[in-house]
Parts: sequence; C-alpha cells; structure tokens
Amino acid sequence: MRGETDVSCEVWWAPPGAARPWHRGLFTPDEIARADAYLRREDADRFTVGCAVSRLVLGRRLGLPPADVPLLRACPGCGEPHGRPRLPGDELHLSVSHSGDWVAVAVTALGPVGVDVERHSPRVLDVAETVLAPAELAALDRLPPGERAAAMTGYWARKEAVLKATGDGLAAPMSGVTVSGPGEPPALLGYAGRPGLVVAMAELTSRPGHAAALAVLGLRTPPKVAERDATALLAAPEYPPAPRGSTYS
Repeated sequence: MRGETDVSCEVWWAPPGAARPWHRGLFTPDEIARADAYLRREDADRFTVGCAVSRLVLGRRLGLPPADVPLLRACPGCGEPHGRPRLPGDELHLSVSHSGDWVAVAVTALGPVGVDVERHSPRVLDVAETVLAPAELAALDRLPPGERAAAMTGYWARKEAVLKATGDGLAAPMSGVTVSGPGEPPALLGYAGRPGLVVAMAELTSRPGHAAALAVLGLRTPPKVAERDATALLAAPEYPPAPRGSTYS
C-alpha cells in the first residue's frame, strides 16, 4: 500500500454563482463547447466553476499556467471529450462533482480519488430499491419518514464517491456497493465481485441541504483532508499565488 502518514487530499468548494466570463479563457475548445451545450444557465455555471477550479488548482500544483494544464476528458467508451477529467500519468488525481448550491473539486497525490456532492431531494426515495443494497434498504426503512430522504442522499453520495474512485462510474450497479449509513463514519463495506477492493473514505464538512463524501482507492486509513474555499481563487482574473499554509502533498 502507499504511504499513509502525513498525507492529504484537498477539496476545493465554490458555489455555481462564482462563475466569471474570464474563466472561459482558461478552457480548451472542447471545454467551451461543453459549457455552451448546457441548456440551463445554472448547469453551465456548475461546469464552468468545476473546470476553472480544476485548472487553477492543478496549475499551481504543476507549475503551469491554468490554460496549459493537460486535462484529459476522453470518454473510455466512445472517445468523445465528455469523460471525467484526469491527468496523464499518476502524479496527481482529480475528481469533480456539482449539485445544487455547490461544486467540489478534489485533488490528491495519494491515488485515484472520488468526490461527490448531492442536494437533498424527496425524489431520491423513488429509486431507493434500485440504488441500495438490502441491508441499506432495511436500515433506511427503520428511520422516521422525515429523515429518509436526507439519509438516502447520504448513501448516494458515498456510493458515487467510491464509484468515481474505482473508475467504474455508472457501469457498476450502485446496489452492489455497500457503504456505512449516513449516521456512521463513511466506509466501504462491500463491493460485488471485488472482495479485495481497498478504499478509504473521509468525512467532509456538512453543508445545509447537501450530502458529500470522499473516497481514495488503495488506502486503508482515511486521508487527511484540507477543505478550501475556492471563491477568491475564482474571483481574481489572474493566476494567484498559493495561499499561506497550503498543505499540498
């Protein structure tokens, strides 16, 4: 296993409203086209913020101008540029998530990472039987009705974080991934067909109306997570210096 002492993962947070016109100057033509393809302004803003934060943070980590960060977006299935963002090699790993009022970008040198944020919605209960494992579904049913939607959203975020870290994404059934309940420390309890899979999960700061989770492939203990506000990073139309006390690994 990789070294697990004094390690860290950064998670940068920002609202979709932090999107600015100058961010598009950092993007590739494919990224601009993808931002323009969204029908709703708020969805375009979420993508813009996630892409801009990724480029700004990775640029300072790699010592490159943000526009020169070699982000790869090819879909493994079809090769089109709508896949999850990643860097060549294994020096740094990236994960991006956005939902509701928040965009999260996780960056680490520890290994493949997955971050997920989900906005609470009563409609999530409509898919509980297809998303949850039997033990999780039974635990959900034992909760008071008013607590079930938030709990279900917590399960969803934890599963999505694991699936992003493994790279399986939606190709793997979520019901085959078993995680600890939202009232417990986050942990992967089982993964159908992969009994030896090693994934560590970490707590993220609770945000009203949202659930969030982080997972790193190949670690046995939770990583140390530094959560950061990306708002100032996104507001300045320049390449800002690293903040004092930054804990880049």
